[in-house]
Order: sequence, then C-alpha cells, then structure tokens
Amino acid sequence: MTQADWGELSRILFWPTTMLLYLGAMLASMYAHAFTRVAREDGDTPVAGRRGQALATTLAAVGVLAHLAHLVTRSLGSGGRVPWGNMFEYSSVIAFIVVAAGLVIFQWRLRKPQVMSMLLLGALLTMGAALLVYTEPGPLQPILNSHWLKIHVTAIVLAAGVFTVAFVFNGLHLLRDTAERRVAASRQMAGSTVGAASASDLVEQRPDGRPRGLADPDQDEFTEGVPQRDAVEDGRIDDGADDDRAYGLALRATINPWMLFAGSWLAAATMSWVWLDITRFLTVNTVFAGAAVMAWWLLPNLPTAATLDALTYRTIAFGFPIWTFAVMAGAVWAEQSWGRYWGWDPKETSAFLTWVGYAAYLHARATRGFKGRTASIFGLGAYWIMLFTYYAVNLVIVGLHSYA
Repeated sequence: MTQADWGELSRILFWPTTMLLYLGAMLASMYAHAFTRVAREDGDTPVAGRRGQALATTLAAVGVLAHLAHLVTRSLGSGGRVPWGNMFEYSSVIAFIVVAAGLVIFQWRLRKPQVMSMLLLGALLTMGAALLVYTEPGPLQPILNSHWLKIHVTAIVLAAGVFTVAFVFNGLHLLRDTAERRVAASRQMAGSTVGAASASDLVEQRPDGRPRGLADPDQDEFTEGVPQRDAVEDGRIDDGADDDRAYGLALRATINPWMLFAGSWLAAATMSWVWLDITRFLTVNTVFAGAAVMAWWLLPNLPTAATLDALTYRTIAFGFPIWTFAVMAGAVWAEQSWGRYWGWDPKETSAFLTWVGYAAYLHARATRGFKGRTASIFGLGAYWIMLFTYYAVNLVIVGLHSYA
C-alpha cells in the first residue's frame, strides 16, 4: 500500500469507525446504568444491567483497538514518523489515552464503571475537536524533525490526557455534590464538606460505600418501593424516598435538560468556529449536544461526591509530574532550536501558567485541606488554562510555536 492508501485507511478508522464504536459504548453504558435494574436477593446491592454494561465494555475495547490501528496507519501514511506532530494527531492521542485509562484503571482496576460513559463522552468531544483541525498525513515541519518530539510531545500529550480525565471527574463531582447537598438540606442535616456523604454521623453507609441517608440503623435494606408521589416537590425531597432516586431527582430538579442541550450546542459551536462547512458544523454540534442530554439520565448513578473528589485528586497528582517533565523537556528542545531555554513565547508562557494552576491545586490540597466544590472549581480553571494553551495559542496568537 502507498502512503496515500495508509492515510485514507487511517481516516476511515478514525471516522466513522472509532467514533461510532465509542458512541455506541457510551450509549450502552448510559442505558445500563440509567434505565435497567437486575433483580436482587435479600442482602444484595442493586446492580445496573449487566448485559448493557458488557456490551458497552466490548464496544469500548474494540474501539480502543480501532483507535490504535488508526494511530499506526496514520504513522505509516506519514512516512513512519510518530503520529502526534500536529493538532489533529495530538487530540486523537489524548482521546485514546482517556478511553484506554478509563477501561484499564477506572472500570477494571477501581471498579467504577459508572464513570466510563462520561469519559467516553469526553473522548468523543476531543475527537470532534480533532476533526475540526484535520490535516492529511504528511511530513512534519523541519523544526519538528528532532528526537525531542518523541520525548517532549509524548509527555505533554500523556499529561493532557490525564488532565482530561480529571476534568471529567471535576465536573461530575460538582454535579453529584449539588444533589447530595440538596438531599442533606431537605432532611435538615447539618455540615457538608464534600457532599451529603459526610454530612452527619446519621448517614449510614452501604457495603459499597454509598450513603443510605437517614436509614434505620437496624434496617439492612432501604426502601424498595417507588414513592407514591414525586420525591421532589416544591424543591423538597421526600424523606421516605430511596436515596438513589432522591439524589437523581435532586440532580434533575437542578439541571434543565433543554438548557443543557443549548449550552452544549453553544460550547460545540464556539469550539468549531473555524469550520466553514455548515452541514457538518450543525451535525456535529447537534450530536454532541444530544449526547450531553443523554448523559443527564446517567447522573443519578454516579459515585458519591467524596469518591469523585478523591479520584480527581489522585488523577491530577499522577499527571502533574508528567506535565512538569514535559515543560522541562520543552525548554531543552527550545535551547537546541532557538539558542535559549526560555523566552516567554505565548505557548511557553501559557504552558507555565497551566503548571502553576495545577501546582496551586495540589499545594492547597496538601496544606489546607482544599477539598470539595472549591477544589473542583480550581481544577476546572487549571484545565481551561490548558485548553487556552492548546487552542487559542495555536490558532489565534502568533508565536514561535505557530507551526503546530
């Protein structure tokens, strides 16, 4: 096969193959956790639909293999170079890292399948952004023909993938914490640092670590039946409602799905302003916004706010040293390319500000018990600085890194 043939195969593997597999996996996972329940025996915890989750896992695993094949064929179509030399390839690798990490670490190792569908949504958004800056495979700019491309860019893309996972957890934590606080307030429970899970000693824990709420200490199972009336009425949550239902109704009372659709569409429109093809522009934006509304149904099945807060911290703590190394490696590469280690180029400055944002997050958590909603907002801010580094600096601001 010629390089052109490899390039065309790579494009097909990316879209529609991998993206449709990820989309199918995301929808199957959302269905499994949001719409189905399997029968349970006395003493067992209710479990989401096993068949739906098995289908979601299979589709995601096949999607990862197709995505890996895309990266390999992209490399062959570019003459054998590493497939992360421009914005399209960089975004593609970030999405690959997000899904692979979700399957291996969060679903298989930590047994948190509920978060997998949201990670798939994050990966799909990243891949959609990649399509907006798609370029045909080919040789790199001469300045990029260096062994430091393999070192610096590999580290930076790995750290960006890890921070993307943390960004998803930050957002989910804020949503879940909102529901837990509403439930706690409705039950007149005082005090909450990371949600209703720690609001009071009266909160009993299930074997899987999730809160039961104000359950009878001698009651092994909480109420099985569905309340006769809506558990959320005039902003108040019924004390007799099943806790999972109460948290779900609290979230859905807080988040308007139509506002979510409109906000997601506008966010996608902002992200894709460089795309002049109006048909694809409208199609991609509408699909992404529809996926966000589908995610609305999954929100009640998220892990507790305390769990999501801990996952966020551990993820950022893992990615921060990698980003630090990447910035240092970039300085060494700059010295070889331009004769100085640091020159306050827009890309260098923004990458440094990203490092400062995440360093401040970790420092505050380690020294002042910086947790909960404030920590999540801080983490979201650091991620938006990273997005500014990637999109605004590359596409709008002119500097030494404009060739990217």
